[in-house]
Amino acid sequence: MKQENKAYDVIIIGAGHAGCEAAIASAKLGSLTLLITTTLAKVATLPCNPSIGGPGKGHLVREIGALGGVMAKIADASSIQIKELNTSKGPAVRAYRAQIEQDTYNIRMLAELKSTPNLEFYEDEVKEVLAENEIITGVKTGDGSVIQCKAAIVCTGTFMNGDIIVGTRIVRKGGRIDEGASIGLTQSLNKLGLEHGRLKTGTPPRIDKASIDFSIMQEEVGTAGPISFSYPSTELMDFGTQVPCYLTYTNPETHKMIMDNLHLAPNYNGMINERAPRSCPSLDRKVHNFPDRDRHPIFIEPTGRDSAKMYIQGGSLAFDEELQEKIIRTIKGLENAKFLSHGYAVVYDYFPPHQIKMSLETKKIQGLYLAGQMNGTTGYEEAAAQGLMAGINASRQTQGKEPIILARDQAYIGVLMDDLVTKIHVEPYRMFTSRAEYRLLLRNDNADLRLTKTGHEIGLIDDTKLAAVQKKQADLNTFIAQLGPVAKYLSHPHNTMAQARVEFPDLPAASHEVEEQAELEVKYRGYFKKQAKLAAKIASEGSLRLANSLDYSAIKGLRNEARARLLEVKPDTIGQAGRIQGVTPADLSIVMIANHKAVSVKHS
Repeated sequence: MKQENKAYDVIIIGAGHAGCEAAIASAKLGSLTLLITTTLAKVATLPCNPSIGGPGKGHLVREIGALGGVMAKIADASSIQIKELNTSKGPAVRAYRAQIEQDTYNIRMLAELKSTPNLEFYEDEVKEVLAENEIITGVKTGDGSVIQCKAAIVCTGTFMNGDIIVGTRIVRKGGRIDEGASIGLTQSLNKLGLEHGRLKTGTPPRIDKASIDFSIMQEEVGTAGPISFSYPSTELMDFGTQVPCYLTYTNPETHKMIMDNLHLAPNYNGMINERAPRSCPSLDRKVHNFPDRDRHPIFIEPTGRDSAKMYIQGGSLAFDEELQEKIIRTIKGLENAKFLSHGYAVVYDYFPPHQIKMSLETKKIQGLYLAGQMNGTTGYEEAAAQGLMAGINASRQTQGKEPIILARDQAYIGVLMDDLVTKIHVEPYRMFTSRAEYRLLLRNDNADLRLTKTGHEIGLIDDTKLAAVQKKQADLNTFIAQLGPVAKYLSHPHNTMAQARVEFPDLPAASHEVEEQAELEVKYRGYFKKQAKLAAKIASEGSLRLANSLDYSAIKGLRNEARARLLEVKPDTIGQAGRIQGVTPADLSIVMIANHKAVSVKHS
């Protein structure tokens, strides 16, 4: 039904992971919010891999939950397996990864959306974003409706002018195989002064479970015990009920077939020239780029507890369908694989993120926010984190409040935002623990202690949840104070809390979560203090704000590359200016001198 004479505080365009988080956050903060999507039943469908989390990504999910977002709790409620990764390594890289029942996740997210006050829905395609005098005014939909708003968040994923490619042909316009593309929105944003580029992603085939020989594969199970994204002291499911994944490998026959037909792969036949995520290459890319390897891992992952559809992790292909089947059937255990769907590539429009502020608001248009894959990221988790922050900040802007900006030493979300704005991106951005220089402070285990208070101050965390986290912190402090000689014992790198309970039977009782964190705090105390001191020093030195009147085009002595990047990013502080890719310490010194002069003139 055509919308007439209705105005909203915030409009969300697109209902993937970014759009869902943005819509729920905005509405919960009191803004009348409209979520526009072509098919409401397909919100947050996990169209590619049936999993959430992993190193870096799992940290983001924990932070989303700690701030009051929804991905963490819905992932917990939809999990069929959960695993703690890197347990033999240091605390900075440990993380959770869950296998998700895709249908359940979709159903629960839709229920969450529909139960959120202040949130309304409209099924249509947005054709145009409207603005006057560089201020957002509304959107125009496919049925001709003009809907007014004070802020709009565009989070259309891979749908903007998306092309689905298989083999030597474009199958059709689309953002994924079962839905069409968004046509016209790119051009609308171009008219508002934003520039766009093109990126590529892809997805593997799905195989019928009954056609797979699991007996000759390696079983990959989850982790027993109390772990979850929302409440790490809670056991999501009994270990015996977790659904296993399976590991197999490609082999020389697989590689020969790929190399013999490489001229038919879209990555090599001229069909695709755009960059894909280096962290998640297609199988033909892996075989071509690593000729010395005689095998690559292939994980067989369930898409649901009772689903017949199995996801071929590591097997992304976009060859013609017949050739895909031949290649996959060379893999051990998949010799008789029955294909439920074939792999394909997607090439789509994105908007280089130097055009947004740390708040995710565009620099060109007041009240216009971009979030998710259209900012050049890849992955559900990165999209959800952006959507949450965009929803918070768009709502706050309509209420006359300052945006919430997380720093690099506060959260992986802060690292994500800062990297997007300051770095040059030639491929889709994915979060890794290695991107965070303060990763010892930003651990998976302490996300709630770091961010729940902030979530409460924003208005997304209730008093009960805050009280529970405050109690956890108090219990942790008390337990550490009671350790006495046990602290020295635990400081030895090979001694564990479980061993300490045997050696010191009078050790006071504590929850699994408190014991785990106490062990980390004692064992790595020196490292944590050193990194916290460094973070404070850098924050102090880098917090100096740059004058709004600073004209980089007029600063003498700047190299051309630095000048161009500073004009693109328009940094807020000296610290942010120093992190911009292409700005050297010498350039930064020149900027600091010019800034001092600009501030002096202002106050003279």
